[in-house]
Amino acid sequence: MKNIYLFLLLSSLIRSEYVLSQDVLIKSIHQEQLEYYNSIGKKYSYYENLQPSIKSKDHLKSNCQLNNVVYGWHPYWVGSTYQNYQWDLLSHFSYFSYEVDPVDGSPLTIHGWNTSSAVDAAIASGNTKVTLTASLFSDHSTFFNSSTAPQNLINSLINLVQSRGAHGVNIDFEGLPSAYKQQFGNFMESLSIQMHAAIPGSEVSTVLYAVDWNSVFDFSLMEPHVDQYIIMGYAYYYQGSSSTGPCDPLYQFGSNYNYTLSRTISYYLNKGCPKDKLILGLPYYGYQWATTSNAIPSNTTGSGTAKTFKQVKNNVSGYYSQNNHSYDYDSYTDVFVFNNNGPQQCFISLEDGFRKRLEHVNNTGIGGIGIWALGYDDGYDDLWNGIEDYLTTCYSDSCVNDIHDFGGPTKDYYNNEDYTWTISPDFTWNIDVDFSFFDLELNYDYLYIYDGPNVFSPPIAGSPFTGTNSPGSFTTTSGSVTFRFFSDMATTNPGFLANYTCNLSPISSSYKEDVSVTIFPNPAHDFLKIEINESDNLILKSDLIIVNTLGEVVKKKTINDEKSLLINVEDLDVGCYFATFSLNSKQVLPFIKY
Repeated sequence: MKNIYLFLLLSSLIRSEYVLSQDVLIKSIHQEQLEYYNSIGKKYSYYENLQPSIKSKDHLKSNCQLNNVVYGWHPYWVGSTYQNYQWDLLSHFSYFSYEVDPVDGSPLTIHGWNTSSAVDAAIASGNTKVTLTASLFSDHSTFFNSSTAPQNLINSLINLVQSRGAHGVNIDFEGLPSAYKQQFGNFMESLSIQMHAAIPGSEVSTVLYAVDWNSVFDFSLMEPHVDQYIIMGYAYYYQGSSSTGPCDPLYQFGSNYNYTLSRTISYYLNKGCPKDKLILGLPYYGYQWATTSNAIPSNTTGSGTAKTFKQVKNNVSGYYSQNNHSYDYDSYTDVFVFNNNGPQQCFISLEDGFRKRLEHVNNTGIGGIGIWALGYDDGYDDLWNGIEDYLTTCYSDSCVNDIHDFGGPTKDYYNNEDYTWTISPDFTWNIDVDFSFFDLELNYDYLYIYDGPNVFSPPIAGSPFTGTNSPGSFTTTSGSVTFRFFSDMATTNPGFLANYTCNLSPISSSYKEDVSVTIFPNPAHDFLKIEINESDNLILKSDLIIVNTLGEVVKKKTINDEKSLLINVEDLDVGCYFATFSLNSKQVLPFIKY
């Protein structure tokens, strides 16, 4: 019976995706904005000579080291905004773009790649790898049916990368027909082999579509040669959508259209993309539409327009105010509803939604994030702070949080999922876990729970759980708990919802008692100074952890024999916080941020 149902389900999906694919032959944000700025007729140098409208405060390089890919596209029209990039939090900078002539593979333009000040700054950073994006949005048949164009493009890209002392290329070929699946795979293989040989240590990446309607990406051809695969995780709801919705829904939104970032990640992993090479591109923009009503969602009455993170945060219009704001907890998206010559709605992921997406990247274990586009948050540090908190060595799990399946808090999970993730907050003695809802397909879908940091730890009593056999409430015997969720190829259920709270480690006699710590000024506004005094001149290696009143880690800094620390707390919300140290758990120091 299960096999018959699976056949019918797959047949239905094929039919529905075929119909939907006819509606999704649209220009991506990459193509739309490239064509728009090209039409203005101003060169890259014009934009680079402008000053950023908002100059971010001087960034103090932290001791946190990136342990994930952060791949940012720099379109030539964002110009001088590179002056606000935090290079220590950006693993890859990709200059956009080399526009490919499909006839012979030569560049229609490279938009100043050879002399761009932004490229100079990226190379000079010493931290960020610099790549050149090659874009082709049409005439794929001309390009791939040519006997010379693919190799000409490869030669040209290698020469341009070498001329700059750069580190590789990104291939942004969009709208590929399924007929060119093999040719594209072969091209990526050939480009990667030749680039790696000509420039040792170089990297080659390509974009993946939010929804691969035509199944054009063949990882068996591209692997193991390609270095990164970057999902364009945006325009699930796009400028031409008939209904409003999130540009980048993390989990399901609404009831009819359930393509999401979560589902896209599962799709490409199941297609054979290596987990460590899969990068989730995220938008630093959203869409705004005129609508028929103020209801969320609502039918649109015209084409939507892109609104950048910076535009919404600036709020020059006054429409993006707290009074107009609501938050969708299924897709984790901010929504602004207002009237401007009729009702309008703007969907965008701001700071909290961005952090939830970074949390999902960590939970799925994929390689990192991409950014379209650098400069769209120009002068605001909110998203950089999220990257530092979640994608570096300073990451720490929250002490209080919710747990749910990857369909979202209230929607069904997806078929064909297999994820393992661990919760391990700093300084935690044990963890209280409480499941408030549990409903999986009986004997086909399972949640495994392990009392410890990995799947080799002892299972929680009753694990694995299926059907409505809930794990209930339990307390771990250690400071870590590991979950593995598995769903088969057919039938989904509502999933599960739980919350957890950590219990901090008790005082241990093994900690040094001859170390004293002072903290001032208190209350603090911009900076907090911490002085460490110890009696025997030992080298101190520790972590400074700052938590809020909910037990959530808001800052983390590694101490390497430093006796005096200056901590920037300007970005913290007003309130009470606690500083503690792994070198001495008796030193828990409260302070006030005003």
